[in-house]
Amino acid sequence: MDRSELRKTLEQVQDELANAESVDDKTRQLLTTLTDDIRRLSEQSGRASAESVEPLTDQVQDLVLQFESDHPRLTTALNQVAGALANLGI
Repeated sequence: MDRSELRKTLEQVQDELANAESVDDKTRQLLTTLTDDIRRLSEQSGRASAESVEPLTDQVQDLVLQFESDHPRLTTALNQVAGALANLGI
Protein backbone atom coordinates (compact mmCIF):
# COMPACT_ATOMS: atom_id res chain seq x y z
CA MET A 1 0.00 0.00 0.00
CA ASP A 2 1.49 3.33 -0.99
CA ARG A 3 0.99 6.64 0.79
CA SER A 4 -2.01 7.71 -1.28
CA GLU A 5 -3.75 4.41 -0.58
CA LEU A 6 -2.97 4.86 3.11
CA ARG A 7 -4.63 8.28 3.03
CA LYS A 8 -7.70 6.75 1.36
CA THR A 9 -7.81 4.03 3.99
CA LEU A 10 -7.56 6.64 6.75
CA GLU A 11 -10.52 8.41 5.15
CA GLN A 12 -12.38 5.10 5.18
CA VAL A 13 -11.61 4.72 8.89
CA GLN A 14 -13.00 8.21 9.52
CA ASP A 15 -16.14 7.39 7.50
CA GLU A 16 -16.68 4.13 9.38
CA LEU A 17 -16.12 5.91 12.67
CA ALA A 18 -18.68 8.56 11.78
CA ASN A 19 -21.25 5.81 11.13
CA ALA A 20 -20.41 3.70 14.20
CA GLU A 21 -23.12 4.40 16.74
CA SER A 22 -21.78 2.30 19.62
CA VAL A 23 -18.36 3.96 19.90
CA ASP A 24 -17.95 6.04 23.04
CA ASP A 25 -16.64 9.61 22.82
CA LYS A 26 -13.28 8.80 24.39
CA THR A 27 -12.57 6.01 21.90
CA ARG A 28 -13.84 8.14 19.02
CA GLN A 29 -11.44 10.94 20.00
CA LEU A 30 -8.55 8.49 20.40
CA LEU A 31 -9.16 7.07 16.94
CA THR A 32 -9.49 10.53 15.40
CA THR A 33 -6.21 11.65 16.98
CA LEU A 34 -4.51 8.44 15.90
CA THR A 35 -5.59 8.76 12.27
CA ASP A 36 -4.50 12.41 12.26
CA ASP A 37 -1.06 11.42 13.62
CA ILE A 38 -0.69 8.67 11.01
CA ARG A 39 -1.75 11.05 8.26
CA ARG A 40 0.88 13.58 9.35
CA LEU A 41 3.60 10.90 9.39
CA SER A 42 2.56 9.63 5.97
CA GLU A 43 2.93 13.12 4.52
CA GLN A 44 6.53 13.46 5.69
CA SER A 45 9.17 12.71 3.12
CA GLY A 46 11.37 9.71 3.73
CA ARG A 47 10.93 7.05 6.37
CA ALA A 48 9.76 7.86 9.85
CA SER A 49 11.76 6.65 12.81
CA ALA A 50 10.77 3.47 14.59
CA GLU A 51 10.34 5.51 17.78
CA SER A 52 7.59 7.57 16.19
CA VAL A 53 5.89 4.63 14.45
CA GLU A 54 5.83 1.92 17.09
CA PRO A 55 3.40 3.65 19.48
CA LEU A 56 1.01 4.34 16.60
CA THR A 57 1.18 0.74 15.42
CA ASP A 58 0.51 -0.48 18.95
CA GLN A 59 -2.51 1.83 19.25
CA VAL A 60 -3.91 0.62 15.92
CA GLN A 61 -3.55 -3.01 17.00
CA ASP A 62 -5.23 -2.29 20.35
CA LEU A 63 -8.15 -0.65 18.56
CA VAL A 64 -8.43 -3.59 16.15
CA LEU A 65 -8.91 -5.92 19.10
CA GLN A 66 -11.44 -3.56 20.66
CA PHE A 67 -13.57 -3.20 17.51
CA GLU A 68 -13.18 -6.73 16.15
CA SER A 69 -16.59 -8.14 17.04
CA ASP A 70 -18.78 -5.03 17.00
CA HIS A 71 -17.34 -3.14 14.03
CA PRO A 72 -15.94 -5.57 11.43
CA ARG A 73 -15.67 -2.93 8.67
CA LEU A 74 -13.76 -0.58 10.94
CA THR A 75 -11.54 -3.49 11.97
CA THR A 76 -10.78 -4.27 8.34
CA ALA A 77 -9.81 -0.67 7.66
CA LEU A 78 -7.63 -0.54 10.79
CA ASN A 79 -5.89 -3.77 9.77
CA GLN A 80 -5.12 -2.18 6.41
CA VAL A 81 -3.67 0.86 8.17
CA ALA A 82 -1.47 -1.36 10.38
CA GLY A 83 -0.23 -3.21 7.32
CA ALA A 84 0.48 0.03 5.51
CA LEU A 85 2.46 1.35 8.47
CA ALA A 86 4.62 -1.76 8.39
CA ASN A 87 5.08 -1.66 4.61
CA LEU A 88 5.87 2.03 4.37
CA GLY A 89 8.20 2.10 7.30
CA ILE A 90 6.04 4.63 9.07
